[in-house]
Amino acid sequence: MASRPLSQKQLRVRREELEAERAQLLEQVAELDAEASVNNWREGGFDDDPADAGSASFERETAQSLSNHARGLLTQIDDALRRMDAGSYGTCERCGEKIEPDRLEALPYATLCMTCKRREETGR
Repeated sequence: MASRPLSQKQLRVRREELEAERAQLLEQVAELDAEASVNNWREGGFDDDPADAGSASFERETAQSLSNHARGLLTQIDDALRRMDAGSYGTCERCGEKIEPDRLEALPYATLCMTCKRREETGR
C-alpha cells in the first residue's frame, strides 16, 4: 500500500529534527571521546590500584561503546539528510514505495517501509 509523499512542511520539520539530533549527537560524541581520553590517561598510571584500573578500563570501554553507537546514528542521520537533498527521502530503498509518515516520525532515518522491514526481519 503506497503512502502519500511528505509535504514540504513535513520535510522541513523532519530536517530540523534530524539536524537538532545530529548536533546533540556530535556534542555527545565529543564528550564521550574526552571521557575515554581521560580514562586512558588514568589507566596508564603506574601507582594505580588494580580495582581503580579495572574501573577506568570499564568506563573507557563503556564510553567507546556509546560513542560508536552515536557515530552510527550520525551516519544514518547524514544519509537521511543526503536523501532529502537528493529528493529521495521517504522512499523505501527496497520496493520504491513511500515510507509511512508514522514510521518516519518514529524513525526519521528509516530507509525501508514497514512491509520491507518486516520481510527483512523475518528473512523473506
